[in-house]
Order: sequence, then structure tokens, then C-alpha cells
Amino acid sequence: MFDPFRAMKKPIVVDTQLHRELRVMPPTNFEFAQALEVTPLGFSELLGVSMYYPVLFGTQRGQIFPIAVLGTKGRNIYLNEEQRFKVDIIPNLILNYPFSVIKKENSEGQEEWLVILDESQCQEQGFRIFEENGEESSYFQEVKKKLTDLALDLQRALDFSQEVLQTQCLELISELTFESKYGSCAFKNVLIVNIERLRRLSPEKLYFYHSNGYLSILYSIYLSVRNFKLWDLI
Repeated sequence: MFDPFRAMKKPIVVDTQLHRELRVMPPTNFEFAQALEVTPLGFSELLGVSMYYPVLFGTQRGQIFPIAVLGTKGRNIYLNEEQRFKVDIIPNLILNYPFSVIKKENSEGQEEWLVILDESQCQEQGFRIFEENGEESSYFQEVKKKLTDLALDLQRALDFSQEVLQTQCLELISELTFESKYGSCAFKNVLIVNIERLRRLSPEKLYFYHSNGYLSILYSIYLSVRNFKLWDLI
């Protein structure tokens, strides 16, 4: 699917044998995300995130998925000088750092979600990932519960994106450019919601979209483009 979480300096796939001695110290602020310009989103957070961030659909390796735009020119404009977020809602991939998940194809040709970790956050005084006997630590077990929910949510976002693409409710834009006090922000080959196509869906499909929460989310994402103007206020 998409590349490892872009805020990671040294992403590794967690392995019981290779990383038995690793200890992790979670960061105390969001300095790790200060240069993060975009991040993929899970389905459950689309409505909330689109209240504060511009949300677009990106493509990578044949996959289509929603992304939140956090900034431009190597700067996350949602962080203040104390490296805290200026808004109440923070994308889940950021909240789960220094852990994340990645979807890859295994030796049998099947896709699976794997746990990844930013090795740059490993310290001698941190939390153990594995106990001396090789079993997962209680700390890592709690982390994996959150990552399981994250993987399911990301998969649902992928399924959602594919569904709305098939009904032509997404429109490909070869180049999308916005201006703010932080400078120009340009995106190539992104997709935005096609409201006119959405309005012409059959009653059956509209009911399906409404009952699954798709309709309100698509309208919210469509309106989220105006959040580029919010950048001038924060």
C-alpha cells in the first residue's frame, strides 16, 4: 500500500527474533511531525479530520486512499512553537507514533498488515517490546490492540475509496494549487469529490451511501478544501 509513515526516520518491521532487546521511548510532543505535509487517514476519522484539514484522495501503487494535508514546503503548519497541535483533532497515524502499520504482500501472494516502528525512538531506558523469553510485553500488547484498530480503519478507508471511485464520485485533477501565507501548495494527480456525479446516483446507491455514512463524509470532504483558507488564520 502506501509507504511507511513519512514521519519515521528509520522504519523497521517489528520482528520477535531480531528486536527482542529493543526498548521504545514514546515522544513527549509532536516534533517528529514538524516536516510532515500529508498523512493517510482511516475511515472513522474522515468526518472529524475534514473539519480542520483539507482532505484529498491520493494514489500510490494502484491504491487510492484519503489523505489529510498538514502543510507545505516541508512544514506542518498545524504545529505551534511548542510542537503541539493548534487544533483539537489529530490524525490517528500521528497519534500512534512511533508505531504504525504497513500493508505488504507475503510470500504466498496474500496481503497482510505488519507492525512497523521508528527505530530512532528506541532507547535503553524505554519500554520493552518483548520480554526476555520472547513473549510480547504488556506494553506492546496494548500498542498492538490500537494498531489492529488502525489497520482495520485504514482498510475500511481503502474500501470506501475504491467504492466511490467505481461510481465515478471522484474526479482526477492533474494539478491542484492553492495559495496561503505559507506559500504555494501544489498537488499533482489527486482526486477530489465530484458532487455533480454524487447527485446523479441512483436512489438505491444513494440509500447505500447514506446508510453506510458515506454521503455525509463525501460532502464533508468536498467542503474540506476550503480549509486551505484556514491556514491563514492559524
